[in-house]
Amino acid sequence: MATTILLSAYPGRQVSGGRQLAMMIGERIPQRRIAIASLPEITEAVAAFGRAIQEANPGASFEVSVTVTSGRKPRGFDATEHETSFGGRAFLRSDVDDSALNRRLIDPVAA
Repeated sequence: MATTILLSAYPGRQVSGGRQLAMMIGERIPQRRIAIASLPEITEAVAAFGRAIQEANPGASFEVSVTVTSGRKPRGFDATEHETSFGGRAFLRSDVDDSALNRRLIDPVAA
């Protein structure tokens, strides 16, 4: 049985000691629902989604989060999410100021 995940892109920035994210409650954020069967597929989906967000939002700083919406988490999901976030933090930048938290990300599919 396939598992469905929801990828979401949240504006943010890398800061010393961690990261800052804008959770954008009540705002539309770029999202994708994808059926996956394994952990490597999640990492590939995060990378592809992040690249699409970067292309639509040059210079943006953001994190891609992964949520399982149906089905079972693949074995090792929690550990991988904790250790690497499936690569979703690779899109956070440290060379941006607080305005990165207020940036509205354009959804490449909706654009």
